Amino acid sequence: MNADKGYRKTNQRAMILSIVQEAETHLTAGEIFERVRQRDPRVAYGTVYRTLHLLARHGEVQELSFADQSSRYDARVDRHDHVYCTACGLLVDVDVPVALIARHVAEEQSGFAVANHHTVFAGVCPECRSHQAAGQRAGTKSANQPEQVS
Repeated sequence: MNADKGYRKTNQRAMILSIVQEAETHLTAGEIFERVRQRDPRVAYGTVYRTLHLLARHGEVQELSFADQSSRYDARVDRHDHVYCTACGLLVDVDVPVALIARHVAEEQSGFAVANHHTVFAGVCPECRSHQAAGQRAGTKSANQPEQVS
């Protein structure tokens, strides 16, 4: 048992944690499983899934849940918020100091003792906006062209 973390540290748990920490994006359990299997093909999906929940419970990673989509895992466990692209699913960390004020407002209005909160801003990322704009320009161009007659 690792007294510092409150759970027994195994090689598999260390590998899963390092994969989350090394990732440049917020990975799903399935994506983490694929990376784990590249390092050790004997590791089962259930092991990865249970380990991610264990790591989240002990504050080693942050589990981000989105309604009907797969959870994502974030190595950054300090209080921060995210921006989510509704077109491609990109999830980006952002620091929004005003979100802390929202916590106090929520406590005052509800009477709750809010333990934590997480704000997700949803929109369309610059790359998807660029693709959408290019598609609209292409659609406009072809709409102005006369139809070909056979």
